[in-house]
Parts: sequence; C-alpha cells; structure tokens
Amino acid sequence: MNDDSWVPVRDEPRHRHRFENNFARVYDVLVPSGDATLYHHHTEDTLYVAIEPASLRDQTWGETDTRAAQVEAGICICRPHRTRPLIHRVRNVGQGDMRMIGVEVKASPPETSVSPLEASNVAMRWENERLRAYDVALEPGAATDELDCGFHGVAIMLTSACLAFESDTPEIWSAAAGDLVWLTPGQRRFRNVGEAPLSFVLAEWR
Repeated sequence: MNDDSWVPVRDEPRHRHRFENNFARVYDVLVPSGDATLYHHHTEDTLYVAIEPASLRDQTWGETDTRAAQVEAGICICRPHRTRPLIHRVRNVGQGDMRMIGVEVKASPPETSVSPLEASNVAMRWENERLRAYDVALEPGAATDELDCGFHGVAIMLTSACLAFESDTPEIWSAAAGDLVWLTPGQRRFRNVGEAPLSFVLAEWR
C-alpha cells in the first residue's frame, strides 16, 4: 500500500473491528506513537470517543498539507461522513498510543425515544438528528435514577469500572477503559459497585 491508494475504513488495519449489528458498526482505533494509518475512506456518520489523549497530524487525500490536532481523553463527537465522505490518514506524533472508539451509525432502530434522558448523574452532552450523547459519572456506591431507556444505544467506558446494570435481568460488568456494551430498550439503573469513580459515554440512537 502506498500514498497513491486508499482502503475502506473497514479494511484499515489499525481500525480493529469490534462489533456490528443492523444499526451500528464499532471499531477500536489503536495507533502507536510514531505510527500512521493507511489512507482510508469514511462513508457512514460516525461517533468518535477518545480513550487516551493524543497528538496527531491529519492529512486529507489529495492534499499536501497536514493539520495538527490535540485530542483530549473523553472527547465525544459525531462526524457526518454520510453527507461529507472523507479519505484521510492520521499519524500519531505524540508520546503515547492513540486510542479511540469509532461507532458507525448505520440505521435508525424501530424503537426510539422522543425525549432525552433526565436523571441524576446523567448529563446530555449534545444531540443531532441521529444520536444523543450523555455523560454518566458515578462515585463508588452511587447510582442513576431508574432510566426509561426506550432506545437502542451503546455505553463506552472512559475509565475502568465495576458497573451493575439493575433491571429485570441484572448483571455486573467488570470493564476497562474502551470496553463497550450495546444496549436494547428497557428500564434500568446503573450503579457503581466498584471502589473508584467511573465514567462512561452513553449514546442513544434516534
């Protein structure tokens, strides 16, 4: 592979496939210090959540200039690649690994919520026509209110955590930063049953 060619993002080796269903495709981007991706093509609207801070140089296909970017851990954005496709490559010019979760928004599920979540320890970051993104932050022992999650979505951990899902089918999830789980509609409460504060991004499909 050389500078005169590109691959679909699905085939870019540093964009590691994690999960896919009818509504989303998840990949885990890992670019070591000094390394770079191949030129790759994005065509689906994509949610990006940075797991580690990084210093990058971004180069669009066909351009000679590169753009510097400082990415903070926890940043959460959605880029409209469906209407504005992108071919680019990214070089990690920082000291540590670049790690980011990407979630392609393939389709809208049949079950969605008209109104955003409003609950303790849950704060909406932003919304657009396809997604709502929330921050969930819990001290040890703390919990959200019971949530009417009438939507499909994904929870992406920003920290290590021991997180209880309290619902009709309760479970406890021991997770590391960058781990994720796909959520289906239902009533649930999130509780931190670990010994350290935790935080995660909750993205709601619309």
